[in-house]
Amino acid sequence: MQDFKVENDNKEFTFTLRKGLKWSDGEPVTTEDVRFTWENIYGNEKLYPNGVPARFRTGFAPDGEPGKLEIIDDFTFKLSFAAPYGGFLRSITIEGWNGYTELLNPSHYLKKFHPDFTSMEELKPLLEENKLTDEWWNLFTSKRCQNWDMTNPRCVDYPALNPWIGAPAEQGVLKFKRNPYYYKVDPEGKQLPYIDEILSSQMENVEMVNVKVVSGDVDFLRESTALVKVPMYKESEEKANINVILLDMHVDSSGLRLNQTYSDTNWQKVAQDIRFRKAVSHAINRQELIDTLYYGYASLPTVTVGEENMTYDVDLANQMLDEIGLKKGADGMRTYEDGKPVEILIEHAAWAPDIAPAAELAAQYLTAVGIKTSAKQLEGNTYGTKNTANEVQANTAWSHDQGWDSDWTQGDAARAGQMWELWRANNGKQGSEPPDWIKKAYQLDKDRWSSVSGSEEYNKLKEEGYAWERENLPYINFVEQVKYPMIAKKNLRNVAQSGFAIASNFAGEQLWFEQ
Repeated sequence: MQDFKVENDNKEFTFTLRKGLKWSDGEPVTTEDVRFTWENIYGNEKLYPNGVPARFRTGFAPDGEPGKLEIIDDFTFKLSFAAPYGGFLRSITIEGWNGYTELLNPSHYLKKFHPDFTSMEELKPLLEENKLTDEWWNLFTSKRCQNWDMTNPRCVDYPALNPWIGAPAEQGVLKFKRNPYYYKVDPEGKQLPYIDEILSSQMENVEMVNVKVVSGDVDFLRESTALVKVPMYKESEEKANINVILLDMHVDSSGLRLNQTYSDTNWQKVAQDIRFRKAVSHAINRQELIDTLYYGYASLPTVTVGEENMTYDVDLANQMLDEIGLKKGADGMRTYEDGKPVEILIEHAAWAPDIAPAAELAAQYLTAVGIKTSAKQLEGNTYGTKNTANEVQANTAWSHDQGWDSDWTQGDAARAGQMWELWRANNGKQGSEPPDWIKKAYQLDKDRWSSVSGSEEYNKLKEEGYAWERENLPYINFVEQVKYPMIAKKNLRNVAQSGFAIASNFAGEQLWFEQ
């Protein structure tokens, strides 16, 4: 965008596109790309049965009134909402990593796969080739590349606005070439990005990624690092010709998510009891986690868990579990009231190197108070499938609590129960209705989206959200304020030395190698 204007009590948002801006194939970017997105993508029931996504509805609510689009000229458009939506700009920038494709798509390219612009007779050969009969919407979806898809091999040469675009490469390798029409220049007028080509090798797991680091085969790495690997990195600095830069992590590194709607009635009754969640929290030895996994570069979760619930107190945990009625047997393991054993399976996909050891330690802590707990690592797609099907009882992963000012419905309330989140996302048509304490988060979130980010009203709501987290423990955060090691070759320049590590991913076009 070249400019934007907010008017009428945060109900109207006028945007002006940069004149001369082009897609990576050289075609101009205009408001036709916006109109096409709004009317022909979101407005088509085959592509979006429920209409525009929640972020384009008043208050970021699935049942909110849809915004209205007005095309003013080739470079100016306005979005209007029925009520104040102070968080709208935030929702279309950083919230959820959605990117420009939420509002801007290359219409000149996608029209070739849409029956509003290309006849079904013309589409027929492509449909037959992809074995889709008359399901043009599946063909269109496979041709459209959204922000999350840009690293997918199917998006090679897809018209984009990013510094690099996908290029053909051998299997197991992602290749990206310079976008010749990228719009940014440096202070001297040189077009960015500086680096012509990026290669990304796909590894089976994060351990293999880190082997590549210490062997000197990696120029830059952020996503798959962790403090637990710092000793290995430091030992290899000279041999691998790398620097280890300790920056801030934009998320709370690890925590235990208990799916309170997992399909076991015994489990649901217990997991939905706040005393159980508090007992689990007191069973976690957070200081040991900080010392062993994070080398002291983390803090106790005073904001998201609170001092009352974050203490390591095995006696108190046992007392609470006894009060609930989870009695210990001769083997020291607890049972439900009907005599069945209390068991927890923590499943994860080892999204980062600290996730697996954090899950294993959590399993040990819970087993020590009589809850038989085990941890299991799954392949990413397998985990996703199981989680969607409500088949994951518990998992260990990071949280965006503080980085995103408490993402209550998108985060913590959703983590508390898969079926509750399904109910919310589908306006009560699917899933199961959540209890009042979860619904309170929905209201807090709705109020938050009506206010302007950073305002006094917004900050008050943010603190109310943190208080809600501490009161209800929708998930049990382990640590906060974790440092994050970023790896960069010694001759890589313009590498950040402070701030959030992930910011370097948004400034990659400024990196360059000193020869």
